[in-house]
Parts: sequence; C-alpha cells; structure tokens
Amino acid sequence: MRKQHTSDASGALKYLHDIRKKDPMMYVSYTADESSRLQCLFWCNAESQLLYEVFGDVLAFDATYKKNKYLCPFVVFSGINHHNQAIFLGTAITIDETEETYVCLLEQFLEAMKGKNPCSIITDDNLAMRNAITRVMPGVFHRL
Repeated sequence: MRKQHTSDASGALKYLHDIRKKDPMMYVSYTADESSRLQCLFWCNAESQLLYEVFGDVLAFDATYKKNKYLCPFVVFSGINHHNQAIFLGTAITIDETEETYVCLLEQFLEAMKGKNPCSIITDDNLAMRNAITRVMPGVFHRL
C-alpha cells in the first residue's frame, strides 16, 4: 500500500466501485470533509435492496463502538426474513456517532431503498440515533 501511495479509504472506494461494475444496482455513497478525508461510507448491494423491498417493515439500526483497527464505528442495517433469519440491508463506516452523521446515514439508506420508510425501527438507547430517526423518518415507530 505504501508503494501505491493510496489510503485505505481510497482502496475501499475503489473496491466498492469495482463491485458496482459487476452489480449495477450496488449502492455506494460517501461524504468527505474539506480536507477530502472520508467521513461516512455507506453501501448495499442489489440483493439487500430487494430484501428490504419485501422484508423492510422492521429495521434494526446498530453501531459497534470503535471495534476495528481504525477506531471508527461500523454501522449495520438489518432485518428479519420470513424464516426468522437475519438479513443484512446495508452497512456503513463513520468517523463518529453524532446526530448529523446518523442523519446522513439514514438519508443514504432511504435513497438506496428508493425512499421506502420502515414501519418500525429498532436501536439501542442512543440519543443521537433517536434524534436522527425523528428528523429523517418522522412517523416511524422507534423501539429500543
């Protein structure tokens, strides 16, 4: 990687864009700060989008807290199918767990899922998540 003079972020973006060449419905969205440093990276594939269309009534929205080598939260959007199996609907890496970051993530999620809101969303007791859900998905039932 040092010889290539690329960062892990640019390598990840290249990898996701290469996947999108094989899966044109693959959704990849990211935001960067004024220094072009990655702030938020969200992605989901075509299968996840189709699963959400069918099983997207209840959405689980969870973030691990700095458990990777970059000390960045890893966010998972998931649900349950008709066989009570967990299904992954989207994933993201962010630099923080602020309300603005979660607003950005939820907007990216809704864009990837063609604007379809879930009926209910399940999270842990995170005030930033709760406020973001209220802002982006008004009327959606929020449960802990």
